[in-house]
Amino acid sequence: MVDGPDEIAAAWAALRRHALEEEGFSCILADAMNRSNAMGSEVRAMWPGARLVGRAVTARPSGTELAAVFDAIDLAQPGDVVVVEGPGAASVAFWGENTTLSARNRGAVGAVLGAPCRDVAAHARLGFPVFATGATPRAGIFGSRGETQVPVSVGGMVVRPGDAVLGDENGVVVVPAERLVAVMAAVPDALAKDRAIQAALAQGSTVGEYRRTHGG
Repeated sequence: MVDGPDEIAAAWAALRRHALEEEGFSCILADAMNRSNAMGSEVRAMWPGARLVGRAVTARPSGTELAAVFDAIDLAQPGDVVVVEGPGAASVAFWGENTTLSARNRGAVGAVLGAPCRDVAAHARLGFPVFATGATPRAGIFGSRGETQVPVSVGGMVVRPGDAVLGDENGVVVVPAERLVAVMAAVPDALAKDRAIQAALAQGSTVGEYRRTHGG
């Protein structure tokens, strides 16, 4: 059964609302997908408080050339997240202040990189969420090669154009586009379970005691 446009729009609205209202919502989202679909810990927020949620527009650079990154930014629509595959072992920055300014001009709401970035202070000052594997002053090179809007691998996760991407202080979670409605339908139960455990802990219980009594 294919989800209709109204269901998809409602799922996106719920995702954005929870991302704003719930502390550490990435954890609940991963729990709703059987504790899966999270990028590895090497992909992390580059400034405290960075948080993003949006639709993926992807870039797969060729070597250390930046052309695909620039092209993906130009393809971005308001609310999109630019997701960039890393260049393997080459430790170069695939994002900086100028790409942040460029992405903001397109209405993009953040970037997720399987590579380092640079100009970390500028991203924080501009309030633009960047999730990356670290930082280095060494930038990639200008060139003409690379691909956009193709599946990319970042932090051990495959991200396809249009997938939902959420990042917060815990890391980045990816929801495949075709699963978004089902995953968001599972979120209330995941939230309820988490709140029930925390209510028991507030009363002096332990996680072990709760599990022995309630299972899970």
